[in-house]
Amino acid sequence: MIEIVSRVHDLAVSAESALPRSGEIAALADADETALLVELAALRSRVDTAMAAVAADIERKSARELGAAGLARRSGVRSGVELVQRLTGVTRADASRAVRTGELLEVAEQIAPVPNASVPLPRSIEALERLSGAWDAPIAVAVRNAWLTIDQGDALRRGLGAPREASSSDERAWRAAALRLVVDAWEGELTPEDVKRLAAQHRAVLDRDWAVGNAERLHEQRSLKRHVRGDGMVKYDLLVDPMTDAQLWAPLFRHLAPRLGGPRFMTEEERDRAAELDADARSNEQLLADAFTGFLIAGVTGSGVFGKYVPTVNIAVTLADLRAAQAADEARRNGQDPPPDGLGWLDGRSEPVAGADILTAVCSGDHLATLFDDTGQALDVTRHERTFSGRQRTALALRDGGCLIPGCTMPPSACEAHHINPWHEGEHSHRTETRDGVLLCRFHHLNLHNQGGRIERRGGDYWLRWPGREPARLIRKHGLAAQLRRAEGEPTEEGDAA
Repeated sequence: MIEIVSRVHDLAVSAESALPRSGEIAALADADETALLVELAALRSRVDTAMAAVAADIERKSARELGAAGLARRSGVRSGVELVQRLTGVTRADASRAVRTGELLEVAEQIAPVPNASVPLPRSIEALERLSGAWDAPIAVAVRNAWLTIDQGDALRRGLGAPREASSSDERAWRAAALRLVVDAWEGELTPEDVKRLAAQHRAVLDRDWAVGNAERLHEQRSLKRHVRGDGMVKYDLLVDPMTDAQLWAPLFRHLAPRLGGPRFMTEEERDRAAELDADARSNEQLLADAFTGFLIAGVTGSGVFGKYVPTVNIAVTLADLRAAQAADEARRNGQDPPPDGLGWLDGRSEPVAGADILTAVCSGDHLATLFDDTGQALDVTRHERTFSGRQRTALALRDGGCLIPGCTMPPSACEAHHINPWHEGEHSHRTETRDGVLLCRFHHLNLHNQGGRIERRGGDYWLRWPGREPARLIRKHGLAAQLRRAEGEPTEEGDAA
């Protein structure tokens, strides 16, 4: 074997003896076990980075223009990605990501070569801001320096997408968004799923034409298929766009919330309903099927199966976007070319809705539009009460977009309003305002209190404090937050010209 292959082989042999066994792991103290996982993750990251570099080179040596002389064709497969998959045993998606990451690492090495790769570089947003190259250069260098994981970097790059117009202003806007999201990933301890969702929101704000077109494309994909099985059961395969899903899922989740992890603070009537659901022998899937069919029947017969509850869909929109939507609507009605449209955001979704959808939805009467100021706070009246009002809960849902704890995917309807200023600390905390409340799912709400955690507000941002750990910034998950942050400090066209 050549030296580099021999070196890696020896490393694998030594790693085999160094890696822990299950018996050793079971005997570890909690702190040692978590420290071990961190070290293993760092080791895996280094190995994944090296594998990505090899994967990218294999893809290059398997380029289509090389024909039968390409490495992949000579190995009996069609592409470099397929060869990587065969050699490593990973999924095709993982092999493709390895190739993309390797290409990204090559870009990083061209832009900012590291003189001594064995010495880790301290994390620095200033160093990323000074980089030359394309808009995604900061992502490339952050991944190469292990300031982002491979999965985080890939999610950020793919979520933002490349600018459709090769203009300097677009490049600056995309780079600024990438830098903001890198900081979010650091401060908010974001998972790759969090990064991808936030990046998609920023992309929608950066390219409104794409966002509106994507909303239309999603709507065009709607379908309902009916298949009668041999045993007589009938299967419906329903595919709907985000707006329709919000209308369908909100009442279903509310109806079955106690069984699906909904809030624990309830009225007496809701407690009775929760007790009935707990005693119900049906599975959650059966309950959902029965509730869904009941919902459809109620819409046809008006039988009121959901009681007095009127299904509503919450839409967050800035005053400027509402006016833009109205202006575009008026222009369309007058047969004129419409100006840039407004965007609105649904609860817990990364895909925005176009201005026309906002106006139509609000007109229908079963939607609620909440206006926000330029800081992302809904205007409300200070309340000297222990609990948040329904209107305040709606504002929290539209502001936070779900449980704020990093990695949690619970939507607003499954969350509770948490007072960041504990009521029991005295009269100074007896103010129930949306700015001093955040959304947490039931598990994380209880865990925060049980484990001694605290959330504090610094201006418009919220920070999570765990005993003995550095504070982490909580990143809002609603698309409106991305839009408002895009507006903060962005150069205007006049500023660009200057």
